[in-house]
Amino acid sequence: MTYDNDKRRRLLSRLGRGLAGTVPILALAAGGISLVDAEATPEAREGAWFLSSAYAEGGAEAQAEAQGEAEGEAAAEAEVESEAEAEGEAEGEGEAEGEAEGEAASAEAVRRPEGHVPAYSESGSNPAELLARGESLYYDTSLSGNGLACASCHGSDGNDIGYLATFAQPFPHRVAMADNQFGMNQVHADEMVQICMVAPMEAEPLAWGSEELTSLAAYVVEVQRRFAGESHDL
Repeated sequence: MTYDNDKRRRLLSRLGRGLAGTVPILALAAGGISLVDAEATPEAREGAWFLSSAYAEGGAEAQAEAQGEAEGEAAAEAEVESEAEAEGEAEGEGEAEGEAEGEAASAEAVRRPEGHVPAYSESGSNPAELLARGESLYYDTSLSGNGLACASCHGSDGNDIGYLATFAQPFPHRVAMADNQFGMNQVHADEMVQICMVAPMEAEPLAWGSEELTSLAAYVVEVQRRFAGESHDL
């Protein structure tokens, strides 16, 4: 940095005249604050002033550098936080998509396949042997993955429990669990059996058209009629 010597001397002269006798002049030097006698020669005072100016300049530069580093660190931290938030949002979207795909896959597993024709009747009049087999399976805990049977949630010996009011309607009808968990606004009896297999009983759905699914669905039709207070074959 270049200094104007004449300007500096004039400034020091005015400063010296404004201070009495031997009052020392405070000057910033490279090592900190130093005392310069008021009667010191102009050259000494000029040197002290030069050191003071240089120190002030260096301090300003150091302060600017430190501020720049702090701003850089803050910007870097903000960038890292922004990237972390973006990654979190992406993970959240991925999880939501995965859940949606899982629900869609589950719905496909419990929904009647296209063109499927069930071997039972939802209007009743199902064979007695089919109903007897269905009743046996209704109490069979080996069908589940957690030790439950249909009767665990819905009662036994004609004590029908665990059904909402909508169960009084003939199949197909709305079932809250089917709507909430699988997006199916109404279900047939065999679809209801499949939903119970997958959700509460934590098992694989039964094969479509299998003897187990057909028998259970036929039995559930009669349970529904009994729950609604209609004539039934149980």
